[in-house]
Amino acid sequence: MRPLGVRRGLFLLLLVALVLSVPLFLGKIDVPGGRWPVKTFRDRDRDLVRMQPVDTTVAELSRIPRPDSFPGLRRIAPVELTVYRVEARLRDVIDGTDGDIHLLLADRKEPARTMIAEIPLPLFAVGSGLGGVFEQERRVVRAQRRPRGAIVQVTGIGFFDPSTHDRPGAPGTNGLELHPVIALKFVGAETRAGGAP
Repeated sequence: MRPLGVRRGLFLLLLVALVLSVPLFLGKIDVPGGRWPVKTFRDRDRDLVRMQPVDTTVAELSRIPRPDSFPGLRRIAPVELTVYRVEARLRDVIDGTDGDIHLLLADRKEPARTMIAEIPLPLFAVGSGLGGVFEQERRVVRAQRRPRGAIVQVTGIGFFDPSTHDRPGAPGTNGLELHPVIALKFVGAETRAGGAP
């Protein structure tokens, strides 16, 4: 049996960790450099986001200039106040170390132009009002037998990630992502010349 002082110390340590984690989960503080409240739609500017999607392409989004600075918990207008909808080839599905599902999207006409779209882990999006949407999108991705190469329609909020996720052989990226993804639809497989998907 542990001495009373050790148990009390462990309890206090756990209580302090819990108290400090609540503001993080509610989007009131941020992991340094992560912009978590913005990327999970829990930030104070969320009511300024125009939720009517703008149809565009991965190539067009990849050409938007990267901002010079990142204002932490604030959104970068007008890009991060806009919901975009793209139809693209799903090149890869990656489980991020942060629990998010990363979708690597390639432009259909300019396949070297790629971008990331992310579906957050619902636990880290508490307060966004979109936890159920994220859970459903994650089920849709996991239910696909062979998602790579599929044509997908992805709707998400523009988000400049301070980390650019540069990919070998691809043009330099501006760090623009669709994060969070708020709608996802598998349109089908596209056949290439010769009949192979």
